[in-house]
Amino acid sequence: MCNPTDNLVQYPLPYKVVDGCLCQETTKRNKPTTEKLCNFTAYIVNEVLFDDGVGTSRTMRIGGVHASGRKLPEIEVTASEFKKMDWVLERWGADCIIEPVPRAAERICAAIQSTATFENTKDVYYKTGWKNIDGKWDYLLPGAGKHDVRLFGKLRRYEMAKDWSKSDLQTVWLMMKDKLIATKAIVWTLIALVFLTPLNEFLNQVLYMPKFVLYLIGRTGTRKSTLAALFLSFFGRFSGTDLPLSFSDTLNSILASIYTLKDVLTCIDDFHPSTRRGEQKDTDTAQGIDRAYGDRVGKGRLTKDCRLMESHPPEGNAIVTGETVPDVGESGTARTFILEVKRDDVNLENLSFFQKEAKTGTLMKCLLAYVKHLKDSYLHNEKAHTMLLENLSNSFEYHRDSFYNADIPSHSRVPEIYAWLMIGMEFFLDFMYVNEIIDKTEEELVLDEFREILYGLANRQSKTIEQDKPAVIFIQKLYSLIESEQAVVLDRAVFSDYRPANFIGYEDDEFYCLNSDLAHRAVYQLCKSQGESFTIKKNELIKALAYEGLLDSDKGKNVKSVNVCGKGSMKLLCIIKEKANKIAASAE
Repeated sequence: MCNPTDNLVQYPLPYKVVDGCLCQETTKRNKPTTEKLCNFTAYIVNEVLFDDGVGTSRTMRIGGVHASGRKLPEIEVTASEFKKMDWVLERWGADCIIEPVPRAAERICAAIQSTATFENTKDVYYKTGWKNIDGKWDYLLPGAGKHDVRLFGKLRRYEMAKDWSKSDLQTVWLMMKDKLIATKAIVWTLIALVFLTPLNEFLNQVLYMPKFVLYLIGRTGTRKSTLAALFLSFFGRFSGTDLPLSFSDTLNSILASIYTLKDVLTCIDDFHPSTRRGEQKDTDTAQGIDRAYGDRVGKGRLTKDCRLMESHPPEGNAIVTGETVPDVGESGTARTFILEVKRDDVNLENLSFFQKEAKTGTLMKCLLAYVKHLKDSYLHNEKAHTMLLENLSNSFEYHRDSFYNADIPSHSRVPEIYAWLMIGMEFFLDFMYVNEIIDKTEEELVLDEFREILYGLANRQSKTIEQDKPAVIFIQKLYSLIESEQAVVLDRAVFSDYRPANFIGYEDDEFYCLNSDLAHRAVYQLCKSQGESFTIKKNELIKALAYEGLLDSDKGKNVKSVNVCGKGSMKLLCIIKEKANKIAASAE
């Protein structure tokens, strides 16, 4: 056992301390002797097991005393470093000398290890959120007290409150009605996201992990970053100028950071590229974020010996702020839920009120109470845990199917986003009801109103996704080219020997009959000149147009044989004008 008193460390036999040096009792030529191993004594202060959510690593904190009586600084040594003993010279200096006797390093290690006790061992967690520890579910955040949770850099602002009172919950409820800081659509949706996020672990257990990113979009001065910071303040201490992540960070650093943020909300701030190169970089970052949260799949990597490493998908939820929605295409947009913040949407007086409350920890205390509510209601035994999982699964399927039955035209992902946000609001309202902040009637009224709000937002979201379809973009750009005379289509019933340089095909009353190569190239060049991406290949574009029912074609083909005056029969891409006109009109 370690017992450093004055300049002395005590070891169990056969190790002992002689004149401040670590020695070992041995036998040579059948005679007992004491062999000096080094001119210092060392002992284990504590042993730390680091858990990053994928694996564990072990570190020992080692203290020591030099033979001169000088106390050596405490150092941390990993398990892989420990046996090599190189850390002695590197960390304690040249006057700490290991004797040139057989197996000295191995024997010193054994002596040091003999000072370790079970009481000296502790666990450190590098990942937030729910974890089953010794058969009990605990919610990990720095500052919680019970467990040592460590985050680094700007993530250090995540923090758990230590106590709460009913007045904290009453203050948060003011945010819903009496002291709205923005429109209900904005505030209620953000509240739903906040209280959905601690449920991620259990939604994942029933295979319904939320798969979307919430975008707060608005021009400079609309206080979108300040709003994001306020709602992040349920999970720590944040301000609009000190959010956890931003588009100035690299994608790899963002992905590494969000992996550690399980069951908490984060924010990637400030999508506003100012140059063409910056736009491409930020758009690539946005695509990476959307894929990470929208698919919940981490990057696949191999070890140096070509074995597959475990991936690190994010397990929290995220807000992205920006002046515009990144041009991430139809599938990327389908992974997002967009809230637009306009200049007059934010009530500055109410915003200031809640910022002061956030500084005093009111929002963090509300989250602490919510976590305790979840533990007491659903996680105190296996039966309650099972009921929670059934509740989440049934609730998700009910809300998703209800959205389908509402017959709102939408992308297939939108009903799921609607269901997740409804679950977040349901659990928030039940939490407020259980703590007697609201009654059952108000709970039901708010839930019904929120449902209608989400229907409206989802309808708008569906239209946004529609506008990002490659076929829609192509038609809108095609019409722009034709109307501005940057592209020319000739009357297929009128003979002409002349074909201008910007010729892309023919037309009649019903169809645009286009040369697919020329039309695709013209739209690509227009998008490029406008700083927009149009990366879909020609054949994929033709398939997309056919899928949307925009083409008239020969049986089994995506093109049609068309008779052109003076040219005979030609195979052209025939776009139905009646349908295309509606798409072009929707952009106006």
